[in-house]
Amino acid sequence: MNLRTASSTLALTLGASLAPGALADMPQMGGPMKHIRVMFDESSAAIHLHVDDSISTPILDNAGGPYAGNAGALDGLMHNAQYGWMVEGFWAPPAGSNLWIEQTSATPGLLAFQGGMMSMMGSHTFAPIFGTDGSDSTLMWNGLMLHNWYAASAAGDYTAAYNVYFGDSSGVPTPGFTPGSVTLHWTALPAPGSLALLGLTALGARRRRTN
Repeated sequence: MNLRTASSTLALTLGASLAPGALADMPQMGGPMKHIRVMFDESSAAIHLHVDDSISTPILDNAGGPYAGNAGALDGLMHNAQYGWMVEGFWAPPAGSNLWIEQTSATPGLLAFQGGMMSMMGSHTFAPIFGTDGSDSTLMWNGLMLHNWYAASAAGDYTAAYNVYFGDSSGVPTPGFTPGSVTLHWTALPAPGSLALLGLTALGARRRRTN
């Protein structure tokens, strides 16, 4: 089998395998929920965060697309929404305050988009957040389960650091309370078909150079 025949065969195979995904209208979370539990200790006036370590590091991958409506923001990107912010226990922000999530740092190339409860995909706006496309680094949170979408265009390991704090309607921190901090991790992996095509392209380039 020559290189051209191999390329055509691989393209047909990949086209058949990706056809169901091409009909998808909404993205998939990417795996089981990985909760970030948000707790408040009234005695110390401090917020504490705990990530569910029983779930492995989320994988940003090409799960499908093109997607309908605002979810099209993820088209062509490796993505995942396993991380879920979740209030633990029965408590509320102090009077006149709201809960805020602030991204304090992130690996270059990591993108973030507004999500919501996974059972209510209609609540997901897919608007850029946490610095993506010039958006604000902070996000007011109503305390309901929140699964934001993370994405990248290049393979590799990604991290993002966050503070959760009490603040007024403008995001100014409420005095006298200690924020909670956490760092989240992802690994971005292209779909197997993408790797195969990249390998075939590289093989063709090497053959052209040697001819």
